[in-house]
Amino acid sequence: MGFADEWFTFLPAGVLEPLREDVGLSYAQGGLVLAALSLGGTVGIVFQAAADYVSRRWLSALGALAYGAAMVAFGLSDSFIMLFAAAFVWGAASDAFIHGCEVALVDLAGDDLPRALGRVNAWSAAGDLLAPLSLALAAAVGLGWRGLFLAGGGLMLAYGLWLASQRFPPPHRREGEVRPGLDLLALITDGRVLLMAVIMGLFSLLDEPLLAFLIAYLDQVAGYGPGLAVILSAGALVGGLLGHGLTGRLIPATAPGRALIPSALVAALSLPVMAFGPQAWLVVAGGLVFGFSGAVFYTALQSRVLTLRPGQAGSTGAAVSAIGLAGAGFPALVGLAADAWGLAAGLGLYVAVPAVMLVLTLRLSRDDS
Repeated sequence: MGFADEWFTFLPAGVLEPLREDVGLSYAQGGLVLAALSLGGTVGIVFQAAADYVSRRWLSALGALAYGAAMVAFGLSDSFIMLFAAAFVWGAASDAFIHGCEVALVDLAGDDLPRALGRVNAWSAAGDLLAPLSLALAAAVGLGWRGLFLAGGGLMLAYGLWLASQRFPPPHRREGEVRPGLDLLALITDGRVLLMAVIMGLFSLLDEPLLAFLIAYLDQVAGYGPGLAVILSAGALVGGLLGHGLTGRLIPATAPGRALIPSALVAALSLPVMAFGPQAWLVVAGGLVFGFSGAVFYTALQSRVLTLRPGQAGSTGAAVSAIGLAGAGFPALVGLAADAWGLAAGLGLYVAVPAVMLVLTLRLSRDDS
């Protein structure tokens, strides 16, 4: 499911220019269409929490079906409103699809959860790498952006039907009356949940926008040119794929939190090398190490979040996701810094993020002990 989601959610960004020209959008409208995928996550948080109380099979299957239908609608859209609505539904359906499967995985994997999450995240990274190749292939065969979304939507619809035929572990039985509101209140007053949410929110900043500013810096300031800048930045993607593939060996199954401090420290030390390494090989090496350590850190933290409160994996994840939305405007802040003081200053804000993560991770470790 991670492979499918990462593969398809990259496509709107990858076809922005032909989509904009075909439908007649401004760049501002195109940006809002891309933002609608994230905005749909505000509704998706409800679905994420629902995974603790309703059938995970139907939540994930219906989410996948809605996901596929939204992709088809996106491919057929001929106006900004239709594109925005389809992208919003797509974003909300993605959460139902992903988290229905993810919460079921917590019960199925048991103590083997870090290894299982590592496999899921490795497939997600593979989906990330497949998306640009799919765009290139579609362009080569003349499929066009609409045909690409219609084909992808058809695949997701078929996947949703297949999910509906599977057996998923049911939600945990609870004694007495089920009160999701009270459960969520208990979650947001748990200091460990809040601390993990802030750490996860900080880590989520180190995603595609970081690579976008890195590529711009390597091109415009370091002077590598646009093509080589993209190639150099790919070290982080390759490192992430390798890291996710090896997390099962690096993260203790019964104590995933032990991997947090070492991986956070390595990430904090390697990101400056990736960003400001004076030679190309240092940029690539820093990216490989940063991507690898980031993969280990994310999987370990994800394991802690999903197992922190037994029987409430979905609700805990929803609370963490909701708090993490506060960082959605960080790329805009980086852009303002770059406009005012240059790309190095903007990229420097990203370099500071893993250092803050490390400090908070040390605090989390003390709280756990």
